[in-house]
Amino acid sequence: MTGSRPTAVQVADRALVLYAVVRRGSIELVIAGTDGDPLRIEQGDVARVETDTWLEREGLREAPTDVERRLFDAPSGSWPAEATADAMWRKEALGVLLWALQHVAEMPPYDREFEQPAIDGTITRYGSVRAFRTEGLLRPDDDVERAWMEADAWFGVTEGPTGHDARLASIAAERYRALSWLRDADARPA
Repeated sequence: MTGSRPTAVQVADRALVLYAVVRRGSIELVIAGTDGDPLRIEQGDVARVETDTWLEREGLREAPTDVERRLFDAPSGSWPAEATADAMWRKEALGVLLWALQHVAEMPPYDREFEQPAIDGTITRYGSVRAFRTEGLLRPDDDVERAWMEADAWFGVTEGPTGHDARLASIAAERYRALSWLRDADARPA
């Protein structure tokens, strides 16, 4: 380990923010697929207000990074394609945080993504954010270190490819980022 680890509550809060990012990215993806259909934009606006209200109610309003805050504040249907794609890949970092909190037993192999319905169920099964926060127990340092070493190896061999290998690279990059933050709370957030 390099620095001090984030606490279980910090990891839970970061997971909740990533959950909101992935959900908003999914909405942006749908809107983009309809060429800006006004009905879809209106539905996106309703979801955006609900997300803002939820972040405020759960004490997470200040938790997003500056970039995430700008994206949350952006009008529905206005995210650049790259931001939407990045948001969809953030589920890999979210999955790692859920694993670190022992909400999921294991991470899928690097050639498989975390499944969004499973992530959704993991986040919502506790019935409240309070219960989600209190039920998470951080894995031991050794588990995180072993997972980071594997992520580091995958990240090193997949960095920069295109095509099918780009999928592996995206999985490895997101998992590496999350595990690096789990090793050192001062690192770039998961």
